[in-house]
Amino acid sequence: MDKKQIVIVEDDALQREVISEYLSRSGFEVSQTPNGAAFRELVRQRAVDLAIVDLQLPDADGFDLIRLLRDTQRCGIIVLTANDDPTDRVVGLEVGADDFVVKPHPPRELLARVRSVLRRLSDHEMVATPRLAAEPPAIDFGGWTLDVMVRGLRGPAAEQIDLTVSEFALLKELLAHPGEVMERDQLMRNVFHRPWSYEDRSLDVLVARLRRKLEPAAGSMRIGSVRGTGYVLSGSTLQ
Repeated sequence: MDKKQIVIVEDDALQREVISEYLSRSGFEVSQTPNGAAFRELVRQRAVDLAIVDLQLPDADGFDLIRLLRDTQRCGIIVLTANDDPTDRVVGLEVGADDFVVKPHPPRELLARVRSVLRRLSDHEMVATPRLAAEPPAIDFGGWTLDVMVRGLRGPAAEQIDLTVSEFALLKELLAHPGEVMERDQLMRNVFHRPWSYEDRSLDVLVARLRRKLEPAAGSMRIGSVRGTGYVLSGSTLQ
C-alpha cells in the first residue's frame, strides 16, 4: 500500500523537523515547507493526503492556505495554532480545516489527530470500492443526493456542493439515523474520533457550516439542535 502523503507548513525549523521525523517513523511520507510560498508551490505540483498548516507564518496567512487547499485538493487539513484561543479554532474550522492542535503539543497527540482525519478520508473511499458494493454509491434525502464516490452533494436543482472530510462524515452519520437525536459525544466519537468536551466547539462549528451549505434549498429538511443533548436530522426521508 502506498504511504499517505503529508505536507507540513511550519516556519519553526526545529518543530517542523520533530513533526516530520515522528510522522515518518509512523509510516507516512512527509514533505516539509518553511513558508507559504514553498507550500503553495508544492501543492500546485502534486496531490497530498493531508496538510498540517501553521496559522502564523512570516509570509502568508494560514487561513488563506487552507482556502487554497479547499479550492484545489481533496485532502485532510489540520491546523497548528500557538494561541489557545477559541477564535482561531472556530475560524480555522469555518474556512475548511478538519481539526486543530494547539502548540506546544505532544507528538503522539498530533499523530492521533492525523490518523483520525485520514481514517475519515478512507472511510468514504472504502464505501466506493467494489468489495463494499453493498453500500450505496449515493444517498438520496429530501431532494438532495449525497455522492459518496466524490464526497459531494447535489442539491434539488442539481447544483454541486463540495464537502470537507468532516462535513461528509457528519452528514453521513446523521443520514444513518434520520429523525434520531444524536448525542454530541456520539457524534464527536464517530466524526472526530475523540470524546466531546464542554470547551470543544468543533462539532457546533461543523454543524453550522453544514447548515449553511444545505440552507439555500433545504425545504423542510433541517439539522435541528436539541438543547443539552445534541442534533437531529429531521424532515428528510431516505429513498
